[in-house]
Amino acid sequence: MIRQLKFSGNPFVGIFSFTNNNITIIREDIGGHVKTIKEALQTEIILSTIAATDLAGIYIAGNNNGIILPYVIEDEELQLIEEKGINHCILDTKENAVGNLILSNDKGAIISPILKNEQKTIEDALDVETAIASLGNHKYVGSVARANNSGCIVHKEAKEDDISLIKDLLKVDVRMSTLNRGVSYIGACMIVNDKGAIVGETTTGIELSYVEDIMGV
Repeated sequence: MIRQLKFSGNPFVGIFSFTNNNITIIREDIGGHVKTIKEALQTEIILSTIAATDLAGIYIAGNNNGIILPYVIEDEELQLIEEKGINHCILDTKENAVGNLILSNDKGAIISPILKNEQKTIEDALDVETAIASLGNHKYVGSVARANNSGCIVHKEAKEDDISLIKDLLKVDVRMSTLNRGVSYIGACMIVNDKGAIVGETTTGIELSYVEDIMGV
């Protein structure tokens, strides 16, 4: 199931939420959208800030095996995650925007060169094979692509080698596209797991069809 939304007038829904097949961590002021999000993603909804901001999608990366958190996470935010029994690790690095720096599913993860010193920690937390790489010369690999266990949408500057890496490591089909009417920063425009997706309200019909086709939702 796919739904189109905007939060407080903002169609960049991906920056405000992290999801896997079990939980969705999302900004607290989504109001009447809770039912729609729960129907689309079929997860428990956790309303919380991360690092005292609404930007859970920027500050969290992960898969169904575990999630990666920044060291700037607040104590009460971490407590909420721990109370839910979510497997997690905290990266002790000044690079806090881990959601923008990791592209992952349950089969593999591509890690930005910015986090190369954290590769083993990330690999252990997510329990997958990893590789250090950029995508189309973009180091912020989590911002220019989004994957589940069926497919991956990546920005249109991705090279043939980038696509081959995604296919081989994440073991999914890949489609180059934009979302939100021509935006290349896929991660900012979409929340997706294996059950459904939320995309920005300005996503066109053609872009939406690509999400449905490649992500299997």
